Amino acid sequence: MKYILLIIIGVLINSTALAQNTSFEDWDQDDDGLIERHEFVDKFVDEYFQAWNPENEHGILEEGFFQESFAGLDTDGDRLLSDEEWLIGYNYFFRDYLVYDDIVSVDSDGDGQVEYVEYFDSLYETSYFTDIDLDSDNYISEFELANYVFDNWDTNDSGLINRSEFNQFDEYYLDI
Repeated sequence: MKYILLIIIGVLINSTALAQNTSFEDWDQDDDGLIERHEFVDKFVDEYFQAWNPENEHGILEEGFFQESFAGLDTDGDRLLSDEEWLIGYNYFFRDYLVYDDIVSVDSDGDGQVEYVEYFDSLYETSYFTDIDLDSDNYISEFELANYVFDNWDTNDSGLINRSEFNQFDEYYLDI
């Protein structure tokens, strides 16, 4: 799961705002040079969860999760994933869920791009959604999402996010 390396949600939230529009200090509420889980979860829930616009008060439904994650990868907004967009998704988010990284493995119509239906069909039977839905209630709550994002940012599994880990995401967002 750590191959996901960055914030599944940075892409899923469909913006670069999470890392770029805030500084490390904005997240490090106690100014100790580390972002603890509770600091991250509190800020994420308060300021970023609503970017998903969950229609249900319980959280994000599976279909919404897939729609938002696809939209986040579609950086040019053409409603298709190019080879480059697909590889970003594969390398950062669903490497643990799919065997093949090449676009051909999911491009069922052979047009060289991944449509939403192809994306959904390739990931639906995996645990991509259920790995985040920890209580198995078919919703991703704001806390499940925030904790999942925290775990992905904490690339060294220390239980804390240091400045270097935070900066990895900032650099990633500058690339997409």
